[in-house]
Formats: sequence, C-alpha cells, structure tokens
Amino acid sequence: MEEVAASLSSVSRKMTGTDTRADAAESRAQDSRDEILKAATKLFASRGVHETSMSEVARAAHVSKALIFWHFKTKEDLFFAVLNRLLEPYVIDFAEEAGVLDEKAQILKLIESYLFFVRDNASSIRFFIAQLLHGDRTYEAITNQVMALYEGYRTLLTDLIARAQEKALCSRDFSPQVAVTFLLSTLNGMLLGFLFVRDNGADLEGAIGMLRQWLFRETPPTESGNTPKSSTNAL
Repeated sequence: MEEVAASLSSVSRKMTGTDTRADAAESRAQDSRDEILKAATKLFASRGVHETSMSEVARAAHVSKALIFWHFKTKEDLFFAVLNRLLEPYVIDFAEEAGVLDEKAQILKLIESYLFFVRDNASSIRFFIAQLLHGDRTYEAITNQVMALYEGYRTLLTDLIARAQEKALCSRDFSPQVAVTFLLSTLNGMLLGFLFVRDNGADLEGAIGMLRQWLFRETPPTESGNTPKSSTNAL
C-alpha cells in the first residue's frame, strides 16, 4: 500500500508540475496576444487597417511576425479580434447586479456606465466611426455588431424603466419607450461632444444629476451643494 501511495504521490506531483507549466505557457501566450491587440488597435486607428502591415504590428508589439500569425492567421482575423476586444465594454451583463440592485439603481448604473465609458474610450469609438466611414467589406460586420449591442442596451433600459414605473420608482408621465428615446438622444449628444467637440471637461456628474431629476423627480441639490440621498451608491 505504501508503494502505491508513493507512486500516486509522485504522479500527482508530476501532474501538478505539468499543469503549472501549462498555466504559465498559457499566461505568456495571452500576454503576447494582448500586446499584439494593443499595438494593432493603435496602428489601425491612426493609419487604417489596409495601410498597416503585420510587420509594423510586430515591431510595435515587440514580438515576431511569426508569433502574430500563430495567434491570427490573417490580418482580417487580427482586425476582427481588435473589433471584438473594443466592443467588450459595450456588453453589459446585469445578471449579478439584478439580484442586489433595484430597477432605479440599475437604470442609473446603465446611464453612468455609458457616459463614463464614452469619456474614457473616445479613441476606440473614433476607430469604429473611421471604419464605418471607410465603407469597405468590414462595414457590414461592424454595423451589425454595434447595432446589436445598441439595441440590447435600448431593450434593457426600456424593460427597467417599465418595471420601475410599475413599482412607482420613477415618473409615469411618459411611456418607457418615450423615456428611453429621450435618454438615448441625450447620451448620444454627449457622445458627439466627446468625439468631435473634444469636450473632455463636460460635467458628467451634473448631467447625470439632471437626468435623475427628470426621470425620478428627485429634488435638485441644495445651495450648500448637498445632493439628495439616493438608493444607489453607483453615482
């Protein structure tokens, strides 16, 4: 029995070592992939996809050209990997938050997430727009992905506002569809300000406060600067 136990222990150690080495190799591969995507994103945004060579990406990422082709078979594959990476922040998963936040808190978090994402990722959004304006064969793929995410955002907001109205958490003076149309018009207007007016000093907290007053009929801040208490700590 002791010999069997010792043999099993040896096998376990070997397996653990193998797993550790495999994990380390996987981590290095992921790191190199991330560096390639970062370099490609900057080059595609500044020079354009067609004008950027894989050799330039390799130099910028400090990796070999062969390593890039190990991760991505073609430049088109690399481009779509960049696109998917840039779209990740737009994908909002409220599965966990929905269990602990009420509808009002979730609506406020959606609004805040949108505004601060736009502020912090204006260059990525310009990249999208540049590709859309280019009008080549990637146009349809980009449009479909962006519009799917946008419609998902609209649907989620509409559903949350409808449920908030049912619970008397927000104003019932307008339908959920009308409220969402107004909210998205406001958010998209601020997006244009960041992209084209370069309004990086925009008062986002003030804008969020105004939307709160309109949607939830909250009392405006007092002259002393104190803001009304909220049911969420997200803002």
